[in-house]
Amino acid sequence: MKRRLPIIGVLAACVVAGSLFAPVFGTTAVLWPTLAVAVVAYFVEEAILRRPGLARWRVPLTLAGGLVALAAVVPGVAGRPVSLWHGVTTGWRRTLESTWPARPDPELVTFVPILVLIACLLGARLLQVSRAWCLVPAVAVAGFSQAYVTLTGLDALLAGLALAGSSALVLLRWPGDRTAWVRLVAALAAVTVGATVLGLVPPTRPAAQLPKPSPADTPSVLRNPLNEIAARLRSPDTVVFTVRTDDPVERWPLIALDTFDGATWSVEPRFQRLGRELPLDPRVTVPVSAQTAEVSLVDWSLPWLPSQARTRSVANAPALLVDPASGALLADQARPSQYTVTWDDPAVEPEQLSAAGVEPDLLDLNLGQVPDGIDQLAGQIGGGLRPSFQMALVLEEYLRTHYKVATGDDLPTGHGYAQLNHFLVRSKRGTSEQFAAAYVVLARQLGLPARLVVGFRQPQGSVVRNADILAWPEVAVEGVGWVPLDPTGTAESTAGGRGLASAAEKVRRSLPPTTEIEREHQSEPAAPSAQPDGPRRQWPWQVVLLVAGGGVVAALLAWLVGVPAVKAIRRRRRRRQGTVGAWAEARDLLRDNGMQVTAAATARDLARVADGPVGQAMTLLAGCLDRALWSGQDSDPDREFAWSAVRKARRGLIQGRLSRRIRMTLSTRSLVG
Repeated sequence: MKRRLPIIGVLAACVVAGSLFAPVFGTTAVLWPTLAVAVVAYFVEEAILRRPGLARWRVPLTLAGGLVALAAVVPGVAGRPVSLWHGVTTGWRRTLESTWPARPDPELVTFVPILVLIACLLGARLLQVSRAWCLVPAVAVAGFSQAYVTLTGLDALLAGLALAGSSALVLLRWPGDRTAWVRLVAALAAVTVGATVLGLVPPTRPAAQLPKPSPADTPSVLRNPLNEIAARLRSPDTVVFTVRTDDPVERWPLIALDTFDGATWSVEPRFQRLGRELPLDPRVTVPVSAQTAEVSLVDWSLPWLPSQARTRSVANAPALLVDPASGALLADQARPSQYTVTWDDPAVEPEQLSAAGVEPDLLDLNLGQVPDGIDQLAGQIGGGLRPSFQMALVLEEYLRTHYKVATGDDLPTGHGYAQLNHFLVRSKRGTSEQFAAAYVVLARQLGLPARLVVGFRQPQGSVVRNADILAWPEVAVEGVGWVPLDPTGTAESTAGGRGLASAAEKVRRSLPPTTEIEREHQSEPAAPSAQPDGPRRQWPWQVVLLVAGGGVVAALLAWLVGVPAVKAIRRRRRRRQGTVGAWAEARDLLRDNGMQVTAAATARDLARVADGPVGQAMTLLAGCLDRALWSGQDSDPDREFAWSAVRKARRGLIQGRLSRRIRMTLSTRSLVG
């Protein structure tokens, strides 16, 4: 068992390093393949221990066995060598292009067990040379995983302790090693310090450390559905898609536009490959409920796909791109004919939504040079109101009341300042294109973070036609996220249902007059001073980790700096004692190297025990001691020869190895007796 513990430690360190990719693919998708290749590597090493002649076949046996294990554990690898090849060559890059947790497809996940397999192979081979260097491949895999997702807090601490425990099996020699506990404490201290610092220091940028390139096959020019509203309304009966869902849905967004240059609304989406599940926007702090719908495309020509603002996952359509900021879906290759989308719907109470503020820092509210007529109208509508959800509903109600939705064949088009000024000041007639664009411009003038969304309303029934195309504004509300509004008043009302749309409709129906809202805002107490009342209290676990980490760092520095300093001072004092001091220094060198040196041992006793240059140095030192102690002379003529013997003994103990030099320098055996 003594010969097997180091190889078990090497393989365990490789498995721990590979499991650090769990935040990228999920624990199950990473753990079983890495365990499979590690077990294969252990069986190969066990066979080599029993039959040393198999050592020359270590590489082919390990690689072949690992690939067979991957084919058995990872679905889709068996019989598809192309998937394995893509996983090895491009899997790491395609994973960067995906949202996390990524789909555990063979083309993506297999690069992780392949890395672990290579680390196991290199670590087992380096173990024959040095116990320290054999851990380098596992550390390299762990470092590569942190370039994807940096562990922090308790996860980093547990990962560090797991690596320290695996390293202890390699570095410690059981039994008979009296300095084993020193190396164990050193290994645990070093990894604990690193993990503690990593856990306490918050990351200064997102978890992904490597750049995430956009997929190369994303179209450079995408059609803007906003420009097609009038054309689709001219053929209203064309069926575009059908929907099957248990709960009522108010609308189906396609794309959110947040940039306006005075002539065109646009967006610069940052597409990634859709993984297994999208995380919920951290700005949404209210409870959410999951909803699911099955979408079937009928007459669909757009690259965008109907989705929801808080899309969680999409089933039956793996080749999709997603913009995590807006939830917009884009067909990567072939457009799916049918898919199932799951999203999170905030469950907020109407009273909470009515009193909510907005998030003005979410968007750049710059609109360029706004025409005077639009600027004056904005002040007329919302003058005296602070940005809030109630203010957003006041603006919505104003457009509903004073403007008319255009019908018939002569439909206005365009959404630039020229068209919006004509719509707001003169004609007061337009499609949802003009209503939504005008709302967003007016809202931003009043300090409301708003964006323009294009999609389809959900009619009664499951069939969605061209007549249901709709553009609408959305406002960012604190704790809720983006809330859709309807200045045209044509979207299906869901006041009797549940979720965000129902809460917004209830607030809309109970909205007080503008004069009462103004009085409420004027009577609100002043905002508290930004000056802090006192030092911010930290959570107890952070204090404990900080104190423990500081203590461990102090102890580690005291050991790394204090032990060599004390030995240097002691050696300087002993040089003044001549040959007797050299004898004391030689005994401590042997103790630091692990030899048993009793108080009654003589230099010749140690010379008989030691071999090679060390034995020769102790024989030379014994002669110097005889002349210094029994010659009867007051002087010490052989002091330089004695200290040269000490230097020769030191070189013999080190034998040119850096690891032995470090061990002798940091050993505390000669200091504690």
